[in-house]
Amino acid sequence: MQAYINFLVEDIVAAHRPQDYYSKSSKNSEDEDLEESLRDSEMFVSQEKRTGFEGYCGLKRESFPPKEQLSEDQLIQVTTAFVSMMNSWNLEVAFPDDLPQPRRYELLMDILVGPVMIFKHGIYCFDFCTGNPEGCELGEYCPCLKSEYYTP
Repeated sequence: MQAYINFLVEDIVAAHRPQDYYSKSSKNSEDEDLEESLRDSEMFVSQEKRTGFEGYCGLKRESFPPKEQLSEDQLIQVTTAFVSMMNSWNLEVAFPDDLPQPRRYELLMDILVGPVMIFKHGIYCFDFCTGNPEGCELGEYCPCLKSEYYTP
């Protein structure tokens, strides 16, 4: 399995956003950049239909083995490479420090198949927390459970 993980990590590295991704279009003036940024913000707020991350980075969910087939070290290898690749697309991930690697892997796979919005100006951060521990996908790792303001 390690040989496959090595190839998978190479594919993840190759999926980083190309340096010329935004320069393919004509050079914008400052005003045009501002207008484009505002359009991005409006699109984000309106929850317009967005492309899945697979469509941007070119990776396919079916290329990633089930978490049960991976060792802890392999999970760390894949998640580390994947998060680095996401950063190149102006996407960040904020996991709770105590979140187990298998759950991190699952959440990243959900991002891969889920809709995302790639910002030219700005960064989108996935923190996976709804702000309410009841029904939060982080479960017992929800940071709200540790908040001084949370009373069950």
